[in-house]
Amino acid sequence: MATVTLTDREPSAPRADFGFEIDFERGVGPASRVFTATRDFIKVCEALDEELVRSIDSSIETILVLEDIESGSIKTWLRNALVAADDDALKALDWKPLVGKYLVRAKYAVIRWIDDDSAPRSLPDLRREIQQIASETDVRHLPDYTPPSPGALVAAIRGFQGVKDALLPGDRATLLTQDGNIPFDLTVTLNIEDIEALAVARAISSPEAEMILPVKKPDYLGNSQWELRHGRRNIYAKIEDQPWLRRFQKRQEDVRPGDALRCIVQIEYLYGFDNELLAERFTVIEVLEILVNRFEILELPFEHGDGGGPAAGPR
Repeated sequence: MATVTLTDREPSAPRADFGFEIDFERGVGPASRVFTATRDFIKVCEALDEELVRSIDSSIETILVLEDIESGSIKTWLRNALVAADDDALKALDWKPLVGKYLVRAKYAVIRWIDDDSAPRSLPDLRREIQQIASETDVRHLPDYTPPSPGALVAAIRGFQGVKDALLPGDRATLLTQDGNIPFDLTVTLNIEDIEALAVARAISSPEAEMILPVKKPDYLGNSQWELRHGRRNIYAKIEDQPWLRRFQKRQEDVRPGDALRCIVQIEYLYGFDNELLAERFTVIEVLEILVNRFEILELPFEHGDGGGPAAGPR
């Protein structure tokens, strides 16, 4: 006979380093936003962790492992699976819990920095804070922990802001940690260009050139960037062709995902103080033409034969 015990205590979290919770507003908006935001959150964390572990030891590698997903509000539990090549400095130390906690604390610091608009933000201050968190692990017993690169932090900031942008005002998103939870403030929106400017030492603009850019996501509201594609790369571009934009917003220009813009584009290359490329900024100066996606799948013709039907031609 089975025994059932009732309790008002919440079940304990799975074996995980941190989690991401979305308490979504029911019955509104596209359903895909919840899964898009969760996917983007994981991708940002993977890229940021790869940079963060370098501050501890170049021999450490991290893989983000999915531990569990809970329904209701969508809770995704994640764990850092850490490995290191033979390193004498690490052999005598139980370093994995220390590094795992550092990675979570660093994410906490980045998200808090993004949402704190009480004072001017300083990217160097954020780098120093994360460097201090790394040094508190004392894994190497030396004060030689390097801060994350400005480019990696700008990419993380852009990514976490993208997570917030995917959600609706009635949604709630929270970073879950063993030391406390931090909600994302969806009312705070960062201008990514302003954040990039904090890390930019030099900007070089290319000559204007004609390009064909397939459209992934148009900007219907007129206050954001278009998500486009160049080859296999996804890019974001601001459209400065105001007459064309006005026609588009009045539905006089019909652009759908999958169509392409033949346009005049200028690319600005942003370099940091370490002379590394931070970002490429695409600006559409003029839209010349909308190229409608006319790709059609052709059915292979079947010859008449044993039981075969008539040949199917192109649609």
